[in-house]
Amino acid sequence: MAPAESPRAGCEGDHRPPGRVPGRAGRRRAIVLGAVHLLIALHLLHWVFAGTTVSPVEPSESMYTLENGEVNAGFIFFIVAILSTAVLGRWFCGWACHMVALQDLCGWIMRKMGIKPQPFRSRLLASVPYLLAFYMFMWPTVKRWSFPWLEQQIPSLVAWFTPLSPWPGFTDHLMVQDFWATFPSLLVAIPFLLICGFACVYLLGAKGFCTYGCPYGAFFSVADRIAPMTIVANMDACETCGLCTANCTSNVQISKEIHIHGQVVDPGCMKCLDCVNVCPNGVLSYGRARGGMALWGPRKRKSALKSHLSLTGEILLALVFTVTWFSWRGVYEQIPLLMATGIALCTTFLVFKSSHLIQRRDTSLQKIPLHKGGATSGAGRVVLAVTFLVVLMTVSAGQTRWTQNRAQMNFALAEVNLDQVLIRGQDPVPEETKVAAARAVEHLRDLLRFDRGGYALIEPTGTVLEEKIGYMSAVAGDLEQAREWWQKALEENPNDDVLLRYGQLVELQEGPEALAAWLETVRTEHGTRNAILSLRADLGRRQAFIALEQGNPLAAARHLQALIGWLGENPGLLDDIALLL
Repeated sequence: MAPAESPRAGCEGDHRPPGRVPGRAGRRRAIVLGAVHLLIALHLLHWVFAGTTVSPVEPSESMYTLENGEVNAGFIFFIVAILSTAVLGRWFCGWACHMVALQDLCGWIMRKMGIKPQPFRSRLLASVPYLLAFYMFMWPTVKRWSFPWLEQQIPSLVAWFTPLSPWPGFTDHLMVQDFWATFPSLLVAIPFLLICGFACVYLLGAKGFCTYGCPYGAFFSVADRIAPMTIVANMDACETCGLCTANCTSNVQISKEIHIHGQVVDPGCMKCLDCVNVCPNGVLSYGRARGGMALWGPRKRKSALKSHLSLTGEILLALVFTVTWFSWRGVYEQIPLLMATGIALCTTFLVFKSSHLIQRRDTSLQKIPLHKGGATSGAGRVVLAVTFLVVLMTVSAGQTRWTQNRAQMNFALAEVNLDQVLIRGQDPVPEETKVAAARAVEHLRDLLRFDRGGYALIEPTGTVLEEKIGYMSAVAGDLEQAREWWQKALEENPNDDVLLRYGQLVELQEGPEALAAWLETVRTEHGTRNAILSLRADLGRRQAFIALEQGNPLAAARHLQALIGWLGENPGLLDDIALLL
């Protein structure tokens, strides 16, 4: 092998040479990724027409296996993908991941627009995927085994976390009817694609989300370290042209790595093979790694990753990321983990770039001058304005998330069977439970939108808040407020639970006759719902029983006869009427 030379300018990956050379590997990969999306579409169509289908083939489904014991197709697929990565290297990300397809598409569109996103490099943020992997796949088990002990030692700490039920054992969930149950709504999906696609690619570089935000990539990265296959180089033919680095969309500094190690050692390499295809001298190939299978050692020495930040800068941005992530994670009961990660990454970069814009004489973003010669350009003012807006939204989301957490804590403390509140003759609700319910109402009302008297930008979908506020108001003893909020819930989403509780409240406040009249009204509006029939049957039987106790069997029979119009000619009901007559 010829002596290793220092790569020419442009080979380090920080300043790429102009002109990206397309290759056959990229087109082949695009075809494969397109086929993956076609299979996803066919899977979805099968569910639409059949009503039952294989559970989502998505690595995130593994969370439900580890947390609830639900063995699904996603878990099996994820295990197979990890095992194959341990043999072939990190192939799945480059050839089968829909998120990579999204980022590649965004990068392709940007290149067509003349935008060539440069990679942002941070050592601490590169650890985010590993932390997310722990949170998603290991934290539930840690909680399940450690929290019983912690609950005895530090109960106030445990109260801040969502409780977990005991391990239920493994159950079969390979086939499902509600295929879309674990996926976000369209309202969330579109911003997710824009944030984790276009925004992350533009700000962080091609596959920026994969590098800094993908928890599944953490598993593939570890498996890649023991894989016997990687991108290897024949350095005798290398002219250090830098085309390999220029064409790598995984942001790997290939030219530098092959000069140091004779192969690519960065586990971020997704085996796209663009570098292999573009090399004019055939230096690179996909083959057996030098150094054998080892997590550490010559085969898998640390890649030559540079950072754009000092240690202090790394720590400060890590704090910004952490605060932003916790502010957005699960807020409004809508923002999923990966979307919160994308928001946190983009916010962190904007804060980083804005700080440079303020502190440095010359600053640019993707070759667009933001601050030059001490003067802020129009683009710079836009970046500052966007950063300010994003930070303001993050503060609002954080305040909402805090309130949401407090509401959940008090809700859990005040949760009782509403029969205890809405049916006469039950044991009274303890005073401390009423106090917790009143606090829950206060926090839940803060979660309403600004135009409804709260502090949130958006609300959970449906009537979740109305139902919960009504529930807690009833427990707290404020039945008028409970009725008001349940009425709002019924106007938007008349589900059986709210119908049942509202009917019980009507009878408690106004008596059986008022309930009977209300049931006639709601039957006209909503039909014979189960809750309506249940309330009417219970009311009719109780009225008949009271009449019978008063020595009036004919009145009792009339009450039961009235039920025929509701329940039909039920044999048991007819027998009761005949007996009374």
